[in-house]
Amino acid sequence: MVQSTRIVQALKQALRHRGVSYKQVADHLGLSLSSVKRLFSTGGFTLQRLEAVCDMADIDMLELTRRAEAQRLRVTSLNRDLERELVANPVLLLVATCALNRWPFERIVERYRISELQLIQHLARLDRMGLIELLPGNRIRPRVARSFTWLPNGPIHRYFVEHVQNSFLSGAFEPKRDLHRFAWGMLSAESAAALRAKLVELMESFDALTRGDEIRPAEEDRTKGSCLLVALREWEPAEFEALRRRLPGGEAA
Repeated sequence: MVQSTRIVQALKQALRHRGVSYKQVADHLGLSLSSVKRLFSTGGFTLQRLEAVCDMADIDMLELTRRAEAQRLRVTSLNRDLERELVANPVLLLVATCALNRWPFERIVERYRISELQLIQHLARLDRMGLIELLPGNRIRPRVARSFTWLPNGPIHRYFVEHVQNSFLSGAFEPKRDLHRFAWGMLSAESAAALRAKLVELMESFDALTRGDEIRPAEEDRTKGSCLLVALREWEPAEFEALRRRLPGGEAA
């Protein structure tokens, strides 16, 4: 039996798009209208009936599953109040970071001084925020879209700048393992736009690689916590700016 709410919702949307009514589905399946409505309300489709309705909606099972997954991964950002709540609670922020990086429940408890009860409470809060789904057996399923980002200059960003960034950059970088480069130069608006696009591609590659390296119990030692800081900004060191000639109005040349 197919009981996924997202699968049924995706199927309803596909039927509406094709202009197919419940009455037409009932006639096609040889069922009463009330029986079909009950199928859609309970999700109690057999695989055979689901495939038959997919044919009416002109959609295959693979595409239906893809659309259902897209409904699950729909959170693209949090509002400022929720970001402030995360920043105000370091343990909740830690749990959110682990959960969004697909750490299983057991590994979080093993790695950090958080009891199982505390972890369940924090995960339940993240569920209510919409960041994850807390499933039976304490399984954790992220609900964020691939395009998920923290708010520009929002509470999480400010927390990173004020409490994390300096520590990250001041630490030792191991040449054989890490990379730390800083470049300063002159860019036209067109070149800056092209570079921004490449940086977005880099972040997407980082995201794809981390998703591919999801933690598995037998492979935990193969993956390590890694941070990638990407920044591009129109900027000049204060020491350089202080040496610039001034225009009659007092602005730097």
